[in-house]
Amino acid sequence: MTLKFNQIKWIHFSPILKSLLFWILFLFSLFLIGVFICPIFPTQWERFIYGIFGTIAAIGITWVFVKWEGKSFRDYNLVWKRNTLLNFSMGLVIGVILLLFIIGLLVLFSDIELVASINKWNIAQLFWMLAIIPLALMEEIAFRSYPFLELNHRYGFRLTQWFVAIAFASYHIVQGWNISIALLGPAIWAFVFGLGAIVSRGIALPTGIHVALNIGQQVFGMQGENSNAIWILKQPEGSSAEAIARTDQVGLLTQILVLVLAIWATEFYIRKNQLNLKDSSL
Repeated sequence: MTLKFNQIKWIHFSPILKSLLFWILFLFSLFLIGVFICPIFPTQWERFIYGIFGTIAAIGITWVFVKWEGKSFRDYNLVWKRNTLLNFSMGLVIGVILLLFIIGLLVLFSDIELVASINKWNIAQLFWMLAIIPLALMEEIAFRSYPFLELNHRYGFRLTQWFVAIAFASYHIVQGWNISIALLGPAIWAFVFGLGAIVSRGIALPTGIHVALNIGQQVFGMQGENSNAIWILKQPEGSSAEAIARTDQVGLLTQILVLVLAIWATEFYIRKNQLNLKDSSL
């Protein structure tokens, strides 16, 4: 296929600048969705609407960038495959295992308790929690497809993991997250999602992990007590300042452990696959 002059210029553009432009457009799209589209619908549908239209925006932006590359969605594995549902299900299982691992460490090495919530939980709440699927999907499209692959092709998997982790944290900070929380949460989990994407050659598996972690945090009250919580991780009444500080330290060390394991797994994968990772696609 003959490339147009503007396509040739675009192809030689820095992947970092391409990715930054992609993410800026994605954030701007989310801003427009939040301001102009979400208010049209009932409040209880806000997360669904935000996620669905955010996913549409992510797909649309990706389509434009992919066309500028003179390629197709298939080149970036953004197509439905026979193993897509299987990979998504595997991601859910991995996410649940990781979450239970973290909760187990918190309960074992701190004074924190896992107690039943007073909420009267019903099946309708599961439906509303499903909004996390389009919300997670839009982020995986934006951070683990076109930008991820372009960076990986030029700079390799190791640098791509670090760059996308910083970008993913920055994205959450722009959306109002506390800087330390963004660095200890999304930045760390970006390594897990990126590893899942490169190993499975697609975004179904990391989307499954993403969904499981977010729903699990609500179910276990890890994002604060909410109506979706079945259990609550809480400090016992009358806990000393030292006990509370110890819980915070265990929580921090747990997050660092996840980061260390994810970096180790990244390095293990790189060493195991000494073939040119820059030329691999998802």
